Amino acid sequence: MRCLASLLTALLLFALAGDAAGAPVALEKLERVAIEGQTYVRVRDWAAAAGLAFAWVQPRHSVRLTNSKLTLQLTHDSKLLAANGINLWLSYPAKVRDDRCYVSLVDLKTTLAPLATPVRNRSRMALVAIDPGHGGRDRGFYSGSRFEKTYTLLLAQELKTQLARAGIKATLVRSTDEYVDLTERADRAASRKANLLVSLHYNAAGSGNAEAQGAETFVMTPVGARSTNAQGGGGNTGPSPGNLYNDPSLMLGYLIQRSLVRNLALSDRGVRRARWEVLREAKIPAVLVEGGFMSHARESQRIYDPVFRRKQAKAIADAIVSYKMIMDP
Repeated sequence: MRCLASLLTALLLFALAGDAAGAPVALEKLERVAIEGQTYVRVRDWAAAAGLAFAWVQPRHSVRLTNSKLTLQLTHDSKLLAANGINLWLSYPAKVRDDRCYVSLVDLKTTLAPLATPVRNRSRMALVAIDPGHGGRDRGFYSGSRFEKTYTLLLAQELKTQLARAGIKATLVRSTDEYVDLTERADRAASRKANLLVSLHYNAAGSGNAEAQGAETFVMTPVGARSTNAQGGGGNTGPSPGNLYNDPSLMLGYLIQRSLVRNLALSDRGVRRARWEVLREAKIPAVLVEGGFMSHARESQRIYDPVFRRKQAKAIADAIVSYKMIMDP
C-alpha cells in the first residue's frame, strides 16, 4: 500500500510538473533585444514555439503562459516566476516594453525552458546521495543544545528509509556525526556513482528577522549571473561543474519545493540560486534543501518533531520518485 501511495503521489506530481514530452525550442531562432545590458527574448514568441498559450493577466504588468499541465506567470520588474503556483527566482527581472513582455535569455535557457520542455537524462536514476548538512565540529545553527547537524542527519536517515520503501536506493554522504569537507561531499557522491545529490539543511535568520519561516530549495547559479542572495557563494561567476547539470537540477529543485509547500503547508520562499561548494562542485544533478527555520519559534518545534520529520522525508521522497518518472530515459 505504501508503494502504491508513493506511485499515486508521483503521478500527481508528474502531471503538475509540465509536459515532459515537449520538444525543446530552438532558442537561437528567437529575436533578441538588449534591455539594461542583458539579452532578452520576447515571451510571446517563445511561448508560441513551445506550445504555450500566452495571455495578459494585467495589461503591461503580468502575463500567463499555459498548456494542459503547466502554468507560468511573469511580472514586470520582478524576478519571481510562478510555476503552477510555486515560486522560482529568476536571475534578471521580467520586463515590459511597448506592450511586449520580455524575459532574459539566461532565464529562458536555465529556468523556463527546462520546466516547459524537459529533456530526459541519458541514464536511469539508480542511486541517490543524501548529504546531511554540517557534522562534527561544524554544528550549523544551534539553539541551546539543539544543533542543525543533528536534525539534518535524522532527516537524511528518514529520507533513505522513505526512498527504500519507494524502491529507490540511497547512500548517506555521512552516516555519523562526522565532519566532511564541502568539496568532499560532492566527491563522495560521485565516487559512489550516485545519480543525484540532495543536500539537507535547516535555515536560520538573524535576531532582527525572527519571523522568517518556510522552505527554500537551491540549485546552482547560471554562468555569469548573480546568486539569489548575498550568501550564495563567492564572486566568481564563471562556469563550474554544477552548471553542466542545470536542467535536471532545476526540475528536481522545483519538484521538491512544490512537494514541501503543498504537503507540509510550509511558506514558499522559492527555488533559489547559489554557488555553494556542494552545488558548484557536484558532477551530477544536485540541490540543497532548506527545510524550515530553526530560528522560528513555532517552525523549529516542527523540525524537532519526529512525526513532522517523517512527513518531510516522505514529501522529498515523493518528489524524487516523480523526478525519476519524468527524467529517466
